Amino acid sequence: MRIRPRHWRIASQSFFLLAFLVLLYGMDRSFVPGRVASILLSIDPLSAVGVALADWTVPHWTWIGFVVIVVTAILGRVFCGWLCPLGTLQQLVSWLSGPVKRQRRDRNRYRGWFSVKYMLLTVFSVWALLGVVQFGWLDPIPLLHRAFATGIRPLWLGVPSPGGWFAFSLLAAILLTSAWMPRVFCRAVCPLGAMLGIIARVAPFRLRRIESDCTDCNLCLMACQGGDEPLGNHRVSECHVCLNCLDSCAEDSLSYGLALPVVTSTNREPKIDISRRRMILGVAAAGVIAPVMKAASGSRSARAHDVIRPPGAIAEDAFLARCINCGACTASCPTGVIATDLGRSGVEGLFTPIMLMQTGWCEPSCIRCGEVCPTDAIKLLDPRAKQAIDGPAEVKVGTAFFDRGRCLPWAMDIPCIVCEEMCPTSPKAIRFEHVERIRPDGGRVALQQPWIEPDLCTGCGLCENRCPVGDQAAIRVSSVGETRDPNNHLLQGSTLQPPSARQPGP
Repeated sequence: MRIRPRHWRIASQSFFLLAFLVLLYGMDRSFVPGRVASILLSIDPLSAVGVALADWTVPHWTWIGFVVIVVTAILGRVFCGWLCPLGTLQQLVSWLSGPVKRQRRDRNRYRGWFSVKYMLLTVFSVWALLGVVQFGWLDPIPLLHRAFATGIRPLWLGVPSPGGWFAFSLLAAILLTSAWMPRVFCRAVCPLGAMLGIIARVAPFRLRRIESDCTDCNLCLMACQGGDEPLGNHRVSECHVCLNCLDSCAEDSLSYGLALPVVTSTNREPKIDISRRRMILGVAAAGVIAPVMKAASGSRSARAHDVIRPPGAIAEDAFLARCINCGACTASCPTGVIATDLGRSGVEGLFTPIMLMQTGWCEPSCIRCGEVCPTDAIKLLDPRAKQAIDGPAEVKVGTAFFDRGRCLPWAMDIPCIVCEEMCPTSPKAIRFEHVERIRPDGGRVALQQPWIEPDLCTGCGLCENRCPVGDQAAIRVSSVGETRDPNNHLLQGSTLQPPSARQPGP
């Protein structure tokens, strides 16, 4: 069998899709280095650009994303056609359930509404310049990773992931629409495709057509995955370099290589289908929406919503400027305490990671979320920094508080010491006051009423997770006292004491 260009493309797509699944599996495996597990997220060019615009940094391996941009400027949108795993899945769906041949020619025609992706790119870019990275909402690599990490992965691990249903639903909608039109998400919505399409317009390597040999049979249109119309004035910005059209051409009138040096009426590339007026309107609208979005969130600080971020998370403003909503930290968490936020931290924090102690707890020796974070929104910690051994921990995510109206020893005279037994600090952040109570029936009961020593509490949430009080634990962790925000601290810095140990007032 003759090996054709599309065979190399299929091999490349298969490799990167398999690599995506293998690396996702290795997210929570200690034998896989964290930076390796998140390497596909690091090479995403849109994430690299977004963080650079918002935070003026290029953390860790995200510089590889700029290498992809350089390659695009030479070869065209090879990332979309040869590397992107979401594009591969769409192409697979369209191949399995695509329209019959007589419909493919019309379905694969370019349409004006494909330019929506350029407006989305404009809006997200303006938001990034204002300090908030929201590319991850629709950036294909973080979007796919988030869907698998929070929607599919919990199925075989049995770890609940609130919010995963939404991420998976978005992926399912993208794949289902590909059954109607090949890679419609890539054609009309993907902001990464829009950015690479703009860059690809300068690429010297592109599809070429020998007009004298072409019989206008339209077979290339039927095979096209990008809606770039190889016939006529080829739209380089829409071409995914899938090279299907080369194999479909019986006359071999199409080839991929250096562009013709002379621009004529038959090889002039059409302009991007978006007017200057609409672009200006998009910039203005994004500039207005951004502050409204921040105001609707209540505050730039997550403490306005009492949101608990993973240990090592940087200050909230910088965190929102770096987090690409990829779900890597969620996939790496061995206890399932890190979940995808669906609005608790406001619109700005949509899809960002938060900690839900009802579903898990922060293991004191675990630093995996910092290892896999591709943009350093979560710093890599020394495990000892988050452990309160022989004194307060260097890093804490919050402080536990008792609800005495629900706590069994306080409210119902029922003995319970679960929270103290679970507390992992040494000495314990939960202490007891020994009391004796008289029950309504006249019987006496010895109780150990718990109280918190906030200096030692790290906010790990193990006490809340294991509290026997059902729907809402009697001890709950608040972000108050987190080390990343010096303004989110207790008003009284001294260690609290049980009532029996306090000195009476004057």
